Amino acid sequence: MAVIAYVLLRTKPGTSHQIIASRKIPGVQMASSVFGRYDAVLVISAKDMDELSKTMYDVIEKHPNVEHSECLISIPYPPEEKPKAPAETYSVISFACPSCNGLNRQGAAYCRLCGYAFETAEDFLEGKHER
Repeated sequence: MAVIAYVLLRTKPGTSHQIIASRKIPGVQMASSVFGRYDAVLVISAKDMDELSKTMYDVIEKHPNVEHSECLISIPYPPEEKPKAPAETYSVISFACPSCNGLNRQGAAYCRLCGYAFETAEDFLEGKHER
């Protein structure tokens, strides 16, 4: 799974522009100078934690102008879900009465709760239904 990290850097005074040039380092997606406790922020994308740690320790930490670094590893949202097994399908074996909403078995002539007379498809097609 890909890893995205936000790296906060403190540099020697007046050298944050050299860190910004680190956009050329493989994996660095964005580099910006900032105001506040930190002097620069890098966004690093890596294929896994090993690649991220290699970029952090072998390249960024060894930069001569970096005095302190803090790495914030992003948690992907929504978390990746494992594919679910397809749900079993069932055929409909009951239907709701239009009068009382009671469930009745397929093919019933009358509602088991209220006695409502159901129309058959033949009655409906022959025009024997109520309007």
